[in-house]
Amino acid sequence: MVPTLAPLLELDSSLRVSTPQTLKSHAHASEQAREIDALLASGDRGLKLPPELEARFQADGAAHRLKVMLWSGLLVGLIFNWMLLSDWLMVPDQYELGLRLRLFVFSPVTVIGVFLFTKVPYPALREWSMAVTGMAACAINTVLCVSSSDPLAGPYLVGLTTVVVFANTVAQMRFAQAAVLDAFALACFAGGMLAIGNTPLEIAIPAALTLVSSVVFTLFGCYTLERDQRHNWLMHLREQLLLDEIAQANAHLDTVSRSDMLTEVANRRHFDEFLHMVWARAKEDGSEVSIMMIDVDHFKAFNDRYGHPEGDACLKDIAAALKRRLRRPGDLIARFGGEEFIAILANTPLSTAIGAAERVRKGIENINRLHAGSSTHAVVTVSVGVACARPNSPHASPAQLIAAADAALYQAKTRGRNRVFAFGTND
Repeated sequence: MVPTLAPLLELDSSLRVSTPQTLKSHAHASEQAREIDALLASGDRGLKLPPELEARFQADGAAHRLKVMLWSGLLVGLIFNWMLLSDWLMVPDQYELGLRLRLFVFSPVTVIGVFLFTKVPYPALREWSMAVTGMAACAINTVLCVSSSDPLAGPYLVGLTTVVVFANTVAQMRFAQAAVLDAFALACFAGGMLAIGNTPLEIAIPAALTLVSSVVFTLFGCYTLERDQRHNWLMHLREQLLLDEIAQANAHLDTVSRSDMLTEVANRRHFDEFLHMVWARAKEDGSEVSIMMIDVDHFKAFNDRYGHPEGDACLKDIAAALKRRLRRPGDLIARFGGEEFIAILANTPLSTAIGAAERVRKGIENINRLHAGSSTHAVVTVSVGVACARPNSPHASPAQLIAAADAALYQAKTRGRNRVFAFGTND
């Protein structure tokens, strides 16, 4: 299969310097990783994360929580109506009121609430809505109890245990909301018992112990579940950040391995890969590939006169000039070795490549970097050799194309330097 242009652009883009936004993103990720490490190391048993992490935790778990709430909402409507049997057996004088409250008030409101759950964008609001639903169930049971004159009205309040257990286990309410609901259930129980006033202690005490025990046990389960969910989420997030850090480090190493660190253009390895892919593409579509080989004139003399630091600065200036003038997506500039650069011009005929090479030559000459050690010019100049080939031609190969560009460069240098030479053209 012939490579497409997408991998070519990916190879080329891997040499680009990180943007301030990218660096800021990496710094933020590192800061967040340190914050998570500190939280995990502290062994904090609290159920509140720093604001940014808390918002992310709520958002990541929102879909699962919504699913649990929807199923719980449907179940609570069914189970709460089953308690009509308790109404009939224990508070028969309030059975008609219970029927109206359960079937015609609570159930429709619950169904509407389940629908609205899918429309509420705020996880915390959904959690509190669920708690309010539980408190409404407790209030209905208490109203039926205190309104009844039946002797079993007191034991009837044990039904609050059903609400507590369902909310804290099946609905898996968050600890804060569960604690509020449970406190409300205990208040309803205490208020109901005081309002009735004639419940025997041998009934009231076991009923109270049953409710309190249910609150304590299930509330502890809520706390443990949420604590473990938060801890596991932090562990998962830390793992993801670690994998991202590894991926970024590998990407950086890959970039370093493909680029020349001094001039910030591609190195020989990247050039070879890029040329292979361009060649395969051109062979498929019949287009031409041009090579431009650039050599700094009298560079050894420049280094000898000005020193290697100035020589490095000179190479950087030349690389920058090349990048300004060869900017098409199909172009690639590489440092070929020492003071020599090479450029690939995909889908480019010889005449166009010669024009580009001449612009490169003039651009570097116009930098006007003094070169007193040159025997031909007073400023830094380059000689450029250009060659072009059609990969689907018989016997054509990347090696032959490079060799032709090198031979053209040799001709440019022997004919006086600071010039472009291409086979098939005049000097």
